[in-house]
Amino acid sequence: TGAADKALRFFHVAGIDSPGLAGSPAIAEYVVQQLLSKQGGLALVANKQFNPFRRPLIFPKNGWKGLKLKQLPEREQVQLSANEQDWKKTVVCKCEKVTEYEIVDAMRRNGASVDTTQAIRRRTRAGMGGCQAQPSNCNCELYVAKLIALEKKRNVDQVGRRPWPATSILKQRWLSDDDKQYLKNLVK
Repeated sequence: TGAADKALRFFHVAGIDSPGLAGSPAIAEYVVQQLLSKQGGLALVANKQFNPFRRPLIFPKNGWKGLKLKQLPEREQVQLSANEQDWKKTVVCKCEKVTEYEIVDAMRRNGASVDTTQAIRRRTRAGMGGCQAQPSNCNCELYVAKLIALEKKRNVDQVGRRPWPATSILKQRWLSDDDKQYLKNLVK
């Protein structure tokens, strides 16, 4: 590691094998020191808008106390209450107890665009519980998709969802009896 001869302020620190993970904090400190030295010539400018104490994405809950599960039928549209307190009580994902408020809050925060069910999943854990957003359980992925569509003012069909069938030979995520037979025939 060190400054490249032909390109000042370029540090090649990739390709470090097994000690890389454990050593990466020390390597990062070294690179920052080199960049800030006279030879590196990097001037630090403080970001006045940076907030090191951001609100949590997932809020702790005391069991089911004060919460209500709202299962959304396939054809029903999502209606958000005008009262934000209702959002904090309405559970979208039963397994992870993710509320409407957490979903909407994740979409409205500054920063990266959150407009797919997978982006919401990574930020709030909605759909990551035991049922994995199974439609026959709570169908929380559809609920999240409808919340995204409502917030982003688009049709629910335009909301990015789980990557099916692009990453699979199957037509949908949950196996039907025909799918199971198809897979059995592949093995024969």
